[in-house]
Formats: sequence, structure tokens, C-alpha cells
Amino acid sequence: MQLKFLSYFIVVTFMIGLSACQTDELTTSVPSTVPEEPTASIRVNKEEVAPKVSEARNLAALIPEGWQQLVRQSRPEMVEGDLNKDGIQDVAMVIEQLSNKDQAPKRALVIGFGNSDNTYTRSIIADKAILKADEGGIWGDPLAGINIDRGTVVISFYGGSNDRWYGKYRFRFQDEDWYLIGATVGSYFSGTMTETTGDEEDYNLLTGDYVKRIVDDPKAEKITSHTITGNMGKKKLLKLSDFVATGSTDQFLK
Repeated sequence: MQLKFLSYFIVVTFMIGLSACQTDELTTSVPSTVPEEPTASIRVNKEEVAPKVSEARNLAALIPEGWQQLVRQSRPEMVEGDLNKDGIQDVAMVIEQLSNKDQAPKRALVIGFGNSDNTYTRSIIADKAILKADEGGIWGDPLAGINIDRGTVVISFYGGSNDRWYGKYRFRFQDEDWYLIGATVGSYFSGTMTETTGDEEDYNLLTGDYVKRIVDDPKAEKITSHTITGNMGKKKLLKLSDFVATGSTDQFLK
């Protein structure tokens, strides 16, 4: 009986030792390093904290000393888009001069080209291209807005009282400078007409083509108009640096 018990004890002890050895082998076979590939949750978190384009770049570097970015209705007057066809977002914004609050400050258009290192390089400051807040007549601030359309910067103005006027000017970067390539100007009497029924002139300054809508009789009870088209020939394009917002169409038609 004692011999059987002793044999059983030896067998159990041997099995326990064998199991311990196997456990050690399994433990040492587990890699001690963490895979370099991040988990899905880590990738999501990184994407969530990625800054927006306008937040990641130093816009203040584009604004000269003594000026500030124009903010209206809690929104900066700024647009983004690719303006020089390099696949990187550029920026156009309106700035205003720091001055006496009793006077409407001078304004300017600033355009900056985006760089691959997430910075901007100033392309131009056009200090005569934007009307001041008090140059819209009874209507008020004449700046209707700026936008980027098909790789061009478009500046829009609107003002007047009973007699309204408006203008839209399209600028494009070409030949290492900014040029006015299109313009639409118009006027109408708000008592009997609208922007779509009053006088209007539209110019393609690249081709010389124009379209003019002319009201037949502004005093008529029912407003009618006729349209004429033509080509004035190609003229030397006006640079943005020479464009004057308060000027007439003569600056780019003659």
C-alpha cells in the first residue's frame, strides 16, 4: 500500500513540473514589443485633432503693422481656394487700417499663397481695391463680399439709395501678377426696377467681348430693355495694384 502511494506521489510531482516548464515556454514566446502600427482608435484620435487649414497657418504674418483683419457680423472677411494652380489652399482677405473710430478706416485686399510647410507667402496688398464702409451712400457698407470662383478672386460692391448701383470685379493671377479679367457694373431705380431689369454692362477683358442691357424708358410704367453685344478689341489688362474701387470703368476700358 505504501509503495503504491509513493508511486502515485512521484507521478503527480512529475506532471506538475512538466506543466510549469510548458508555462514558462509559452510566456517567453510572447513578443515583448508593441507593434508600431497604431490601433484604429489612435488613428481616429489623431484625425480629430488635426487643425483646419485656416487655423494651422499664421494669417497674422500677412497683415502689415497698423492694420487688422476686417470682421463683420462676427465673421472675418476671408475666403480660401487654390489661386495659383499648385494644389495648395491660398487665401484672400480684407483688412482695415487702425484709425480713429469716428472715421471709416481705409481698407485693402490681401492675397496670400499657401506653402507646402503650412505657411503663407504674401502675394499682394491692393490698398485701393476695397471701398470703405462710408462709401456706399444711404445703403451703408458697400462691400457685398469677396469670393473665389474658378481660381479667381471676385470683389463685389453694392450701394446707393433709391438709385442703386453695383459692381463685380474678377481678378486672376497670371504672368506672375494679378490682373482684372472681367467686370460687371449696373444701376437701377429701386422704385420700379431690380438688379435683373436695370441697366447693366458686362465685360470679358480677356477677349474684349461685352454684353449691355439698356432700359428703354426708365419712367415707363412697365420697364422694358434691349440687349446689345459686341467686341471692343483686346486692351491692356489693368493690374490689381492699379485698380481703384472708387474709379470709373474708364480705368480698364480705355
